[in-house]
Amino acid sequence: MPKIPRGYGIGEAKKMDKLFNNHWFVKFVSLLIAVMLYMMVNMNNISNQPGVLPDNNDHSSYTIKDVEVNAYYDEENYEDVELEETVDVELRGPQTSILLFQLSRPAYEVYVDLEDRGAGVHNVRLEYRNFPADLDVSITPRFVSVELQQLETVSYPVEAEVMNKDETAEGYTLGGAKVTPSEVDVKASPSVHDQIASLKAFVDVEGADERLESESEVVAYDQNGNELDVPINPETVEVEVPISSPFKKVPINLSREGTLPDDLSIEALNMEPTETTIFGPLSDIEGISNVEAVLDLSEIEGDGLIEVDLIYPEGVERLQPETVEVEVEVGEREETAFEEIPIDVENIPEDYSFEIKDPEQGVSDVTISGSSAVLENINEDDISLIADWEDREEEGNPQTLPVLTSGPSEVNIEPEVHEIEVEWSQEEDTEGTDIVEEEVED
Repeated sequence: MPKIPRGYGIGEAKKMDKLFNNHWFVKFVSLLIAVMLYMMVNMNNISNQPGVLPDNNDHSSYTIKDVEVNAYYDEENYEDVELEETVDVELRGPQTSILLFQLSRPAYEVYVDLEDRGAGVHNVRLEYRNFPADLDVSITPRFVSVELQQLETVSYPVEAEVMNKDETAEGYTLGGAKVTPSEVDVKASPSVHDQIASLKAFVDVEGADERLESESEVVAYDQNGNELDVPINPETVEVEVPISSPFKKVPINLSREGTLPDDLSIEALNMEPTETTIFGPLSDIEGISNVEAVLDLSEIEGDGLIEVDLIYPEGVERLQPETVEVEVEVGEREETAFEEIPIDVENIPEDYSFEIKDPEQGVSDVTISGSSAVLENINEDDISLIADWEDREEEGNPQTLPVLTSGPSEVNIEPEVHEIEVEWSQEEDTEGTDIVEEEVED
């Protein structure tokens, strides 16, 4: 890279800075300069007065150590990779001129001009400027060797460096990070390109519970992991990290709503797929055992495929898949009847006794409608009538319970009895008391 011009050597600069920070020194120097300028203006009048100023015929020398060398070249296309960094400069001439130079410190410079030079090693003479004209300037060394290398633009892939991978929200998992653009350009000399081992963009996923997008700075590293100062275009990239919530597979329960046209009945329903994957916070999905899909019978006009949306349970963020396909086969509706199907009371507490008071026999006739192909394979053992006690309040006797039906999904079941009356009582535990007779000795 080109050197930044400086007025004088680093060592001298530190010394002079220390002196100029002393306000008494500044005052003294100011006074001395004023006196000397006055005397120089009036030199003709006082030149015959010995001892006032040094004789102009008195010569002296002064050496400036570690003067930095600046290089000027075509920075758009080249880079200097080898240049003598500092030289010594010796000044010879009248003592008054050297003294004034030391006090005034002009912005002198030692440099090499390579503006018209191309790639390669060049042995060039050092040049200088802004030294007093009446002083002889001697530079050691007088020639320096400078190597210019052609700048080359090379594309590098950018790696996403994901930090705190184990600190995401509970149960969440990371996907592969995506970097856009996936490559960046580096314009540098071949020797610098040889040092580049990788370019990385960093993204922190601590506490993340959803897809993360970040604009990240691109940093170049050598094979030892040291950061390299190289020009990168573009300087930043977009890093996207997919983060998946906890998930599990559950079965899909197909239910129906609405009614078929009067002349049709379901012969078969085939659903694909039969499972779906649910995603969401662990605390929300761990209690979910299935997902519902509702088939609207009123939309069915004949055989065919129907796409049905799955119903999102509470707390679920994503379903995969979100829909199922139901293959529907229909036929002409027919009816058949079964008599005296028993009504079962379920979920009544174990310490309760009960009796169905209405209907007295605890049975109901049932009418089943469906296609002839389905009805041929149904018997009364396939039909259940259920009265569910669950969530019943204990107040009130008898209790009225609705009658629910259960049977093949391809048929419609219509009971004659839609509710029953149940008389109940709670049994009390009785504990026997053992009587122990003590024998009394006479």
